[in-house]
Amino acid sequence: MTTALDGPDLSPALAGLRYLRTVDRSLLHRSSLSEVFLTDARRVGERRYLAAAQLPPSHAYYTDHALRVPAPDPLLLLEVVRQAETYGGHAYFAVPATTKFILRSWTVRLPGLLAAGATGSDAVALDVRTGGRRGLPGRLRALTYDTAVYLGGVAVGEVVIDVGYLSGESYRQLRVDRRGGAAPPSSVDMAVPAPGVPARLVGRGNQANVVLAEAEVDAEHAVAALRVPVDNRSMFDHAQDHVPGMVLMEAARQLCLLAGEDYFAASPARTAVVGFDFSFSRYAELDASTAITLFRPTNAEPVLAAALPDVRTYPVQFAQHGEAIAVGTMSTATFTTAALAGPAITAVPVVAPGAGR
Repeated sequence: MTTALDGPDLSPALAGLRYLRTVDRSLLHRSSLSEVFLTDARRVGERRYLAAAQLPPSHAYYTDHALRVPAPDPLLLLEVVRQAETYGGHAYFAVPATTKFILRSWTVRLPGLLAAGATGSDAVALDVRTGGRRGLPGRLRALTYDTAVYLGGVAVGEVVIDVGYLSGESYRQLRVDRRGGAAPPSSVDMAVPAPGVPARLVGRGNQANVVLAEAEVDAEHAVAALRVPVDNRSMFDHAQDHVPGMVLMEAARQLCLLAGEDYFAASPARTAVVGFDFSFSRYAELDASTAITLFRPTNAEPVLAAALPDVRTYPVQFAQHGEAIAVGTMSTATFTTAALAGPAITAVPVVAPGAGR
């Protein structure tokens, strides 16, 4: 992972970002205004731009947690970055509106999650640098977005997203070919699944936000079946022909929390996801069962372990028809009462909390 924190000091520009209104939702691939968090963006170089977002104080999905740690939802931060990535592709790199965005991989490391959460701020600032450009001008094929994330002026961490681009027609042909000639179904036509595992076991309050249909934990690994919540307007904001990567990450998180309590007595109320690294090789089909396998951790991700307490890094695999469709690792940190009362985790302030509001 490279670092977007290197380079010219952009503190004044970050402080000048605006939080007055959301951007055009069509540039974020969102249907509902309640799912739009990006409020501003401005280009500062050929391959670099800044963006702002406001975190919602209450949200049916993103704030539905048993977590008693003052930290923002890491998947909400990822969604903010994803929105900035999508906006930048359309606004700054001339990706046509009909183009399909193909998620290849993403890496998230949030060593400053607790320190940033302690600010109590809802103002997110992003410093986005792009690289790995493939394709001719006007026909972009792939781009990597390396984003430094700040909350209330405190560095939270970094997100790297590798994205491919396909025309609508090429995408449709790819989907049919990969399915052996059959067109994929739409999420709006899928049946609403049964409730799944109890919400309290996976750190949730609302059963509608559970994405594990069933799960078992043994001495070395945990296995679960994916519950696809097609009626959840946050996870399926609009019609999809596959299970989005964000839903897979939520499933990995819930299985980490379930297994962590079994293996280490790590309460979901004190445990937060602080990083992950996944690559995606195939789409998660809506009409096929998805098996999730989590393995008991042996080594913690070193960058996170150096900054946070009780970091555990779990290898995770998603499979359909016996073949892996996504593989990676997810890291959690468990915060004790003593850790929360101790000195704040070191993070670098770059703008005054609430600046630009």
